[in-house]
Amino acid sequence: MARMVRAGKFDKVITLQEKIRQLNEYGAPKDKWRDVRTLRASVEPIQGREYFSGPFLMGENIIRIRVRHQPDLVIDRKMRVKYGKRLLEIYSVIDGKEKHEELQLMCKEGDATKWRE
Repeated sequence: MARMVRAGKFDKVITLQEKIRQLNEYGAPKDKWRDVRTLRASVEPIQGREYFSGPFLMGENIIRIRVRHQPDLVIDRKMRVKYGKRLLEIYSVIDGKEKHEELQLMCKEGDATKWRE
C-alpha cells in the first residue's frame, strides 16, 4: 500500500517537455520542445558554481525537483523541465528505494545547458 505524501510539500508548478524532431519548410530537420505534462512539485536549489571555459566565465546551478510518481508517464533524461521562465536539463531521475511514491529529478541550469534549447 502506498504511503501518503503531504500535499503542501509540492507547492510549485512545473512542466515536463520532450524534444520532437520536425521538418522545416525546406525539409531540413529541426528540433522543438513539446509540453508533456504539468505537475505540482517541490523545487530545491542544491548547489551553484562558476567556472572558466576558455576566456568565458560560466555558471551552473544544481536543482532537485521532487514530484509524485507518475505510473502512466516515463520521465527520462531526454526531457527537460520548464519552471516559470527557467529551463532545466534533467540529468538524473531517482525513484527513492524503488517505492514508486516520489521521483527526484536532478537538474542543471546555467550557461553550459543553453546548447540544448
